[in-house]
Amino acid sequence: MGKVRLSLSVGDEHTKDLAKIAKALKKAGMKVEQQLTSLGVITGEIDADKLPALGRIPGVRHVEEERQVGIAPPGSPIQ
Repeated sequence: MGKVRLSLSVGDEHTKDLAKIAKALKKAGMKVEQQLTSLGVITGEIDADKLPALGRIPGVRHVEEERQVGIAPPGSPIQ
């Protein structure tokens, strides 16, 4: 399977531990790209088969896969 881009939210009570949680995510195979401390969010990518393990890391509240939206170029027929 391929890579999955995602965002993880951290529980309010764990925002002070964001660096520690990011380290655990890296150990689980995630490539951490951003740590948004004030929002309690970590972004990055991981192999799709390793995705389920992220929700079991203490402090991770929610794991959401990034969605892509495509818009037809100007001049394209309406679909």
